[in-house]
Amino acid sequence: MTSPNEDCLQPTDLCDFDRQPQIKARALELTAGCRTKEEMFQRLFAFVKEMPYGLEDWDVAASQTLAKRWGMCSGKANLLVSLLRSVGIPARYRIIRIKSEGRLWQWVTENKELAQRLGPAGAQQDHVACEVWLGEWRVCDPSRDTPLERGMIALGMPLERESASSKPLFSMTLASFDRWARERQERRRFRENRSETFAEVNEQFWRIRKLGQGESQ
Repeated sequence: MTSPNEDCLQPTDLCDFDRQPQIKARALELTAGCRTKEEMFQRLFAFVKEMPYGLEDWDVAASQTLAKRWGMCSGKANLLVSLLRSVGIPARYRIIRIKSEGRLWQWVTENKELAQRLGPAGAQQDHVACEVWLGEWRVCDPSRDTPLERGMIALGMPLERESASSKPLFSMTLASFDRWARERQERRRFRENRSETFAEVNEQFWRIRKLGQGESQ
């Protein structure tokens, strides 16, 4: 067990709570009346988790995610890290290589034109979660909101993500993920018309949420 260093409390370009006061203001509002850091963490985690999950760029600043109130795994993890650090709770990023969620990807890309634009899912994919220090490092994943999870369950899709390998190379922790996120963004397969593509994919996620609520497509 490695105790946190000062880097796990510092802002970065993407973890921008130092330049965007609304992040700390929201964290203080959410944690008002909390008596312990555990309780503070639980409230901040719930807030970020229940933001809708959606496909977007990898290198999104925490303030942008807070403003639009939705995000991808990287954006939501980054916002949670930023909220936690803004109130003095050490946090960092865990980057994981996971097996591709083939069934989810197949459902989302049922439109042939969209599937062609995005390309095949591949065997593995990158995933970003958060680690918080509460006497020990605890991994927490705020990426999927509850309505999306219910929809996935309704469709018979597994919620558990599988690591692509037991090797340490496939899982790493970072105090700052700015460089990683920007390099990962440069490797995104589709480069043009990203906003339109994101919107189409995210509409499919909303369809999944509706199925979880028992609504017809």
